[in-house]
Formats: sequence, structure tokens, C-alpha cells
Amino acid sequence: MTPSPTAPERCVLCDGASLGVEYAGPRLRVFCCAACGHRTALHLEPPAATDYYEQTPQSDRFVATLEATRRRQARRLIEKLAELGGTAANWFDFGFGRGWFLDEARPDIRGGVGGFESSPLAVRWAESRGLSVAKPLPTAADWPDFATLDYEPEVVSLLDVVEHLDGSGAERALQRLRAELPALGWLIVKVPSSDGVLYRTSRALAGLAPGPYEQLYQVGTLPPHYHYFNPRSLARLLERSGYDVRALLFDRDVDNLFHRIGSLRRLPGGGLAARAVGMFPNDSVIAFATVSA
Repeated sequence: MTPSPTAPERCVLCDGASLGVEYAGPRLRVFCCAACGHRTALHLEPPAATDYYEQTPQSDRFVATLEATRRRQARRLIEKLAELGGTAANWFDFGFGRGWFLDEARPDIRGGVGGFESSPLAVRWAESRGLSVAKPLPTAADWPDFATLDYEPEVVSLLDVVEHLDGSGAERALQRLRAELPALGWLIVKVPSSDGVLYRTSRALAGLAPGPYEQLYQVGTLPPHYHYFNPRSLARLLERSGYDVRALLFDRDVDNLFHRIGSLRRLPGGGLAARAVGMFPNDSVIAFATVSA
């Protein structure tokens, strides 16, 4: 029997004891830290047990919009890394999804290009396009065996990954990367931001229509979102994990919100709200960090 989830007593990032309830529904409760603004989600129903990419039918329009966003972000991240004096070499994308980011970035990367995914379907897509995929550890299906790669990662990206790690799992994962990758020079972490207009709009509408808000937390999917960061809490996560933040980059996380958040456009005036939200490029925050001395 699966134990019932328990509400957090302290903030997982700053250890603050003042956690207010931002949202309480039959399927989801969200707690907000008064000190750092970090959001922690408590999912009250079991997530789906199937591969993420097979859980919910995704229209061709939805997938095309998502691909356009990921490819645009790849170009922007490569450019920003160069501005900071970093070199795009031996790149490892942890949780590469459909592989669009690596596809787009590959021409600008020197050396190895690959990553890791726990989804068997995503692994098949990546291998069919010639990307290098790390095998999982025999003892942990959700962690890569870096010895199965033919290169040593120097740049590691985690794009929309750490918010899926429950409790202090994000901090443990980043610390483990630091410990297991001696050549690691740059870490790039992208998360959705609660400071963004998309989050604020969905939260404001949650009392009337919880669908968009619960969709942001991916209620019922595997894995759901357990965290919503803001620039302060993302920087705190990296610093606690042994990294020095070199830059924070803000970006719109959805290039065509009308195609991405279906439940929002079905609300009265939702189409106008969707277009307005898409004008503001602050719905995700991307941190560029180096390993602390």
C-alpha cells in the first residue's frame, strides 16, 4: 500500500518554517514559502504509471509549437554560454525529451553530444537520430551510467527537469553531478518561474477554473511538477548544491500559448489572455553556473 503524501513542514530550499497554502484542491495542494517564495506541491492522487509521452494524446500543432520553442531556446542558450566565456563542448543534456534541443545545438557543439532519458520511447527517438545516450545504472533506472558514454561531459544542461524531483531530490541530483563528473565546467538549469505572467494568470483564475493552474503542475502525469521556482530560489538551489551562478536568463516558455494551454483558451476571454501572456518573456528562468572552487 502506497503511503499517503505528507505536507511539508519547512521550505526545502531555505528551511523557512512559514509555509502558506497557496492552493488547496482535491487533487493538489501548493505551499508557498514566505521567506523565499519557493512553491512546493503536494499531489494527492497517484500519478499515471505509463511513459510520459504516451499518457496524454498530443496534437501535431501542440508538438510543433513545443519543438519551435525548444529549438529557439537551444540557439539562445548556445549564444549566452559564448557571451559568458564558456565553450560548448562535450555536451550532456539530462532529460533530453524528444531531443530537439540537442538536434538544434549539435552543429555548435565540439566533441560529444548526448544525454540521458528515463523514457524508453524518448531513448528510441534519440538513438534513431544518432545522439549518444547514456545507459541507466543497473541499480537506478533514473540515473545515468556515465561510464557508458564515449566522452566526458563538460557542459550539462537540465531543461525542465529539476522541478520534477520531489523533496530535496533536485539538490541531491545537482550535488551528484558535481561529484561524478570531474570535467564538468558549466551547468545550465532551466525551470518554469512562478514570477511569470503565465503562472500569475493561472493562479488568479484558479478559484474560478483550476484547470490551467493544475496543468502547470502536471497533475496526474508521471512525473508531475513538485516545485515552482523563482529566480531567487533557483539561485539558492544552485548555491546549496555547490555551484556559482554566473548569469540568469529569462525567457518565454511557450511561443504559442494558445496551442499549449488548452484549458486556458476555453475560459471566457481565455484566448485574449493566452495571447497577452505570450507577450511577456519571463515564464521561465535559466541559470548558467560553474562548479564552486
